[in-house]
Amino acid sequence: MSRLVQIESEVVGLPPQEQWTLLTWLQRRLTSVPAAERLDQRARKEWLAELAELRARTQTGLHGAPLQEILDELREERC
Repeated sequence: MSRLVQIESEVVGLPPQEQWTLLTWLQRRLTSVPAAERLDQRARKEWLAELAELRARTQTGLHGAPLQEILDELREERC
């Protein structure tokens, strides 16, 4: 079992007040990252362009279950 799955299952088991406390702590932690460490706008635009090109190159034209749905199913099977 991956560490993230373990964390997710532990968070779900917390009382709502403790989940809220965790959420606010994570939010403070994430917003306190120095600006130099954040992805600047230019780098973000370059990254999005790379992602769009990769998506276009690897597109198969087949439609199926979205990736998130597949990942959710795999997580359910592990629990």
